[in-house]
Amino acid sequence: MGIFHKHITQYTDEELMKEVIRNHSSLAITELHRRYSKKLLGYFIKMLQRDTDTANDFVQELFLRILEKKHLYDPEKKFYTWLFTIASNMCKTSYRKSPVVPLSQDGYELQQHTVDGDDLAEKNHFQELLKESLELLEHHHKTVFVLRYMEQFSLNEIADITETSLGTVKSRLFYATKKMTGHLKAFDPTYESTFFKLN
Repeated sequence: MGIFHKHITQYTDEELMKEVIRNHSSLAITELHRRYSKKLLGYFIKMLQRDTDTANDFVQELFLRILEKKHLYDPEKKFYTWLFTIASNMCKTSYRKSPVVPLSQDGYELQQHTVDGDDLAEKNHFQELLKESLELLEHHHKTVFVLRYMEQFSLNEIADITETSLGTVKSRLFYATKKMTGHLKAFDPTYESTFFKLN
C-alpha cells in the first residue's frame, strides 16, 4: 500500500488512480467510490431504467472493472472521463442484451433547469415528462443527451467517452435536443430558448 502524505480527500482523482495502479491501494479505490458512486447510480438509473438495487449492482461491477482494467488507464487523462467511458460501454452492452423496461423515476433532473419548488405536483409532472421524453430517444441519442445536459460533460469529453467523433456527437445531440424539446415544450413553452444550447 502506498504512503499518503496528506489526507486522502486532498488527492486528485488522477493521483488516487495512480496509487491504485502502482500499489493496489484499497484506500484510493474506496475514496474514488465515495466520490462517484452516487453520481454513477443516477447515471445507470437514467440510462438503463433500472431500479436502485439493480443500478447499484452496475456501480459495484464498474469498480471491479476499474481494478481489472487499471493497466488501461492513461494517467495523463482525466479519470472522470475514463470512468464514464466504462459506464457508457456497460450501458451499451446491457442495452443490446435486453430491452429497457421503465422501473424508476429517480435522478431525472436537468442540473441547469429549475422548477418552482413551491409546486410539488408541477415538479413531479416535469420529472415524469422528462423520463417519458428520454425513452423516446434511441440509445446513442439518449447517451449524448444525458452526458451533456445531466452529467455536464463538454462535447469533446462526450466524444472521448462514446469513442466517436466530435461531429457525430454534435449531430446526435442536435437530433436528441430537437426531439426532447418538442415534447418538453408542452410543459414549458420557453424551454427551448432557456436551456438547450450546443456549446
